[in-house]
Amino acid sequence: MSTRNFLGLCLITVFSVAIAAWVVGSRPTIEASDFDGTLAFPGLVDTLNDVKEIRISHKDGEFNLELTENGWVFRERNNYPVQDDKIGELLVKLTRMEKVEPKTKLPERYDRLDLLNVEEKGDTRAKVVELFNVDGESIASLLVGKRKFTLGSSEGGTYVLFPTDSQAWLVTGELNPGARARDWLIREISDIKDNDIRSVSIQHPDGERLTISKESPDDSNYTVEDIPDGMELRRDTIANDGGRVLSNLLLDDVKSASLVEFSTEQMITATFQGFNDFSIIVELIEDDDVNWLRFRGEMHSQEDESKDWSSIISELNNKTSGWVYQLPGYEVAGIKKRMADMVREPEEDGV
Repeated sequence: MSTRNFLGLCLITVFSVAIAAWVVGSRPTIEASDFDGTLAFPGLVDTLNDVKEIRISHKDGEFNLELTENGWVFRERNNYPVQDDKIGELLVKLTRMEKVEPKTKLPERYDRLDLLNVEEKGDTRAKVVELFNVDGESIASLLVGKRKFTLGSSEGGTYVLFPTDSQAWLVTGELNPGARARDWLIREISDIKDNDIRSVSIQHPDGERLTISKESPDDSNYTVEDIPDGMELRRDTIANDGGRVLSNLLLDDVKSASLVEFSTEQMITATFQGFNDFSIIVELIEDDDVNWLRFRGEMHSQEDESKDWSSIISELNNKTSGWVYQLPGYEVAGIKKRMADMVREPEEDGV
């Protein structure tokens, strides 16, 4: 079992001990005269070991985050791994959450606090957060509404409703469960800097090929190869975005590779050639204006002993095999470029 997976399985046990001390020793200072001071979930700290699923329901559907033998995963994304620290942050906040003051009991006023559920208001901002044990039994549940950023403490507060209580409450902690997959998924795909990339060759589905390259890792700019006669670069830095695509590359969403068809009639293929004799092949298609990409790395030889490129490429393949990734347009603009985007006719002097 990997270190990450082991830590994922140990996460709840660690919190059971650490949070108990934290809850007692780090109660926020609240200046409100009607501060209730009781924990919202008094027994939660003793049942953290039993938490096996977190469900977050919102206007666009629901997310189910599960603790498996491989760590925490996102069920609706074919069990893609999620951020352990985000799981920990949510559980810490729920365990430490204290009631500050009661608010309205009138359902017609819930909307002011974003506390109408989706059945009552289709475009509601409210989110239901539920914790379940291995048998599917509820451990904790609440409806999360508007946040209050000034509470007389450093951490702010949140308006909530509990399932069996019509009383809305202001509680400690700025609870923001997130309503997008990217809020929970492990987002990093790669972080290979442009000074590790010698060239990028972009093959468009209509047969056009664009290649950019640099002679040395220390070169500031990529050059565009095979510029047509009588043309010049629009600017010296215009090709650099293509070399930076793999740097700090973060997903917006993910799917199983079997769910997205990569047709050769639509696919752009970008081949990144490293200075240290590795290649990364990135294939891209657009589906309803959404960019989907898949990745494959190849190691040819290990030349630079200062960095273990074999391990880097192996890790990339292990992470991305079987998956396709949704990325925003600005992240992949560099590998959609054509020659016409790079060059222009020379301007006359004085123009």
